[in-house]
Amino acid sequence: MPINPKSGETQDEFISRCIGVEVSAGKEQDQATAICYSVWRKDKMSKLSGQDKIIEKLKFARDFKGINLGENSEACWPGYIQVGTKILDGREVPDCRGPVEMEEGVLPTIDSTYPGEHSTGSVEMEDGEIDIFGYQTKQFYICPGAIGTFEDLKSQTNLNEDTIGMIRSAAQLADNVFKIEKDAIESGSTTQEKLDEATVIVADFQDLIGEIEEEVGKDYDTSYMDGHLVTIKSYING
Repeated sequence: MPINPKSGETQDEFISRCIGVEVSAGKEQDQATAICYSVWRKDKMSKLSGQDKIIEKLKFARDFKGINLGENSEACWPGYIQVGTKILDGREVPDCRGPVEMEEGVLPTIDSTYPGEHSTGSVEMEDGEIDIFGYQTKQFYICPGAIGTFEDLKSQTNLNEDTIGMIRSAAQLADNVFKIEKDAIESGSTTQEKLDEATVIVADFQDLIGEIEEEVGKDYDTSYMDGHLVTIKSYING
């Protein structure tokens, strides 16, 4: 479990102390460094609000994409490969790349799950929309992974009203990302602003799913959402 910054502790003091603890726990130096910087950044981010917090969320998502910041000793998320290290605030951290990023010119299509096989996609409306406690999805046909997640959540027993509300909100967040992706595919292009918007939504979605997981006592793999960001990014200046 990562340690937390102490009151009055500088960044350098915390990072040095934290790295020592993480390395002693079995982490490699570069992964320990990434974990400690992420804890420091999250602590500072928690004190922000409004546009400043959104900007920091975007920077965080960019800097730590693909890096495993949990208890697992693997340096990268499942589906990502460490190709070396990169410099973050003057120190080396893992450089994790997904399969799409490793292969030039290979773009995922909208009807594939992430990570997973890529098949020929279509922007035509397909079966797969579901009712999630009163919210009717609109773009879920894009992502079988999301359909599986929410169908399973709907099947959980003893859900209270607060948890049901969180599940419904998470579905709306996911739908918003899929709408940005669908628009990009249909028009053949998108903007950095739209990618930034989708990145913030995905971060909020994954935070909310984390809260839901605690309530239902079950973990869900939502890494497919990162694949949708890759698709959106591929249409910038397309």
